[in-house]
Amino acid sequence: MSPGLQLKVVNRLLKDIMGSELPFGGKPVLFASDFRQILPVVRRGTRSDIVRSSIKYNSLWRDLEQLSLTRNMRADNDVDFATWLLQLGSGQLPAVDRVKIPREMVCDIANLIDFVFPQQMSLANIDEFVRKIILCPRNDDCRLDTVVVDDPDEVANYPTEFLNTLEPDGLPPYNLTLKVGSIVMLLRNLDSKRRLCNGTRLVVTELRRYNFKARMLSGGAQ
Repeated sequence: MSPGLQLKVVNRLLKDIMGSELPFGGKPVLFASDFRQILPVVRRGTRSDIVRSSIKYNSLWRDLEQLSLTRNMRADNDVDFATWLLQLGSGQLPAVDRVKIPREMVCDIANLIDFVFPQQMSLANIDEFVRKIILCPRNDDCRLDTVVVDDPDEVANYPTEFLNTLEPDGLPPYNLTLKVGSIVMLLRNLDSKRRLCNGTRLVVTELRRYNFKARMLSGGAQ
C-alpha cells in the first residue's frame, strides 16, 4: 500500500499534466489492498506513524469510492480457514500475547521439503519443479552471522567465525554445498539481455574446481 505522501505527488503530477483540478487529473485510478494485511513501511516509524501514513488518513480518501471483495478465492475450498483469517485480521480472536495457529494448519518442515522437492529430483525431471519454491517469511530467519543478546558487550563473545560453525535445525549450513541438479538463484544482475538477473532460478549442470555450470530454468541461457 503506497504511503499518502506518494499519492499526493502522483495526484499533483496528473493534475498538472491534464490541466485539471479533479483528483488525479480526472484519470481513473484503482487501488487494491487490505488494511488488515499491508500497511506502508515507515523507516523507524512507530505504529501510529505507519497508520497516519496510510491512504485512509490522506485528504484524497474522501474522494474515493470504496468497493469491498467478499470472497477469498485462495481459500475458496476451506471456509473455516477463510473465516479464521478474517477474524485474525479484524482482531476478533481471543486476546493473547501471540496468535495461536491451529494445529491442522501447521506441517512438519521435513514433510514440507519432501512435498515441494522430492528426493527423486534429477536433471531428467528438473523441469517439473521449475515453478516450485519454499519462501522464508523474513531474511532474518535465513541469517546465522549475527547474535541477539540483552547485553551489547556480550556480542564480542560470539564472533562471526564461531556463528558460521553452527548448524541449527531448520537452517542451511554456512558453507554452500552444491551438486548436479541443485536449484540455485542469482542474487545480482549479471546479464539482463540474457535474462540473468537478480532472482533468476537456475539448475546446476556441471561442477568445476572454481565455478560451476548452470542452465536457466525458464530458458536456454547458460
